[in-house]
Amino acid sequence: MNLLIGICLTGLLATTAAKASQYPADSLLLYFKQVEDATSLYQGLWDKNIYGPILLVDPETREAYANRPDAEGLLTFENGLYKGILPKAVPLSNTDIRWSGTHWAMIKLPLSYNEQDRTDLITHELFHVAQPSLGFQFQKEENAHLDLREGRIYLRLEMAALEAALRAPRANRAEEHLRNALLFRKYRYVLYRGAETRENSLEMLEGLATYTGQIMSGRDKWQWREYLIRRIGDFEKVPSFVRSFAYETVSVYGFFLYQKDNNWNKRINGDTQLTELFSDAFGVERRILLQSYVKQVAEEYGGWVIAEEESKREFTHNILLDIYREKFFERPCLEIRLEEMDMAFDPLSLIPLDEDEGTVYPTITLSDSWGILVVEKGGVLLRNDWRWAIVSAPLEITDEKVVGKGWIIELNDGYRISQNSEGNYLISRK
Repeated sequence: MNLLIGICLTGLLATTAAKASQYPADSLLLYFKQVEDATSLYQGLWDKNIYGPILLVDPETREAYANRPDAEGLLTFENGLYKGILPKAVPLSNTDIRWSGTHWAMIKLPLSYNEQDRTDLITHELFHVAQPSLGFQFQKEENAHLDLREGRIYLRLEMAALEAALRAPRANRAEEHLRNALLFRKYRYVLYRGAETRENSLEMLEGLATYTGQIMSGRDKWQWREYLIRRIGDFEKVPSFVRSFAYETVSVYGFFLYQKDNNWNKRINGDTQLTELFSDAFGVERRILLQSYVKQVAEEYGGWVIAEEESKREFTHNILLDIYREKFFERPCLEIRLEEMDMAFDPLSLIPLDEDEGTVYPTITLSDSWGILVVEKGGVLLRNDWRWAIVSAPLEITDEKVVGKGWIIELNDGYRISQNSEGNYLISRK
């Protein structure tokens, strides 16, 4: 199974760019050159130049522009670029992808006019391409606890303390806030068994990529600081934290660690627990975490207000969860067996149900041997083992197309839709 990680949060920067009907070769070549220069300048960050294959794709036409040839020779060379049309079966997003025998950093066009933002985004994805060669192999972990009231409260408190650290006028005061941020983090781990391992896995995957992109963007210390403050402000408005948190936390801790030791990241290997690394670096005492003490510290960061907001959200969110449970477990639906899945999704909007039920992806593009599923409204439920996807019952079925409320499947030859005795639909080979 090849997993496309969806729209990286850094990709949101691209929305500020104007849409053009075409992309001049000179501009694209300039973008490639700027990224190549940045990766060369900062190759000491990981003791490796992470510059590699980059694929820029127009999401409307699927026209692709690359800096290097693909291994299977599907792209043609023209005006200094390698060009072609990306197959429809390849979901589009800002991610790393294996296609035509090559491991690419894929970026959706148009790119931001801001060079720092462009370089940030592209080097983030290049880091994902380089991760295996750096010794980082990570498993997918679910962080459903960050959609629960207490999990969200103590993540928001951690982010509030991180913002206070960024705004602090003196280094010693900043480190007090960093220790408090880690206090809230560790208390979250007390509340949810296994949370440290699950969060660490995603922070190692996306957090290190985000940190790498921000370093290679070329922002100076003060630009970086203001950028991080803006991101934390935007994070508060994100509907789901279960995946998005990892793009924000590591880069803030990394900002302060970089001021102390710009080689701090080289101590990281595949077995590193980032929370312990951060705690040692900022002098966090090993102590029993008493709820009374944690709540006392939380008052400094608006803990009461955050708790009230999360109580209100919990009430309305539980109604939404019940709607999805009824939709996917009590009504007829289409159950899709996943075999060789590729998918693109928005990490800002995931809605986990109970551990044995799965996660709702409100929108998604998913391709497999049976065809392509595009969900624009109403969501799809992915079981936690990623073996099954479930959508509402189809409204229209033909040999080539299956249509439901808010979704459509382009069905490949050799597959058909059948209905079982329970009234549910299945995709099977003819």
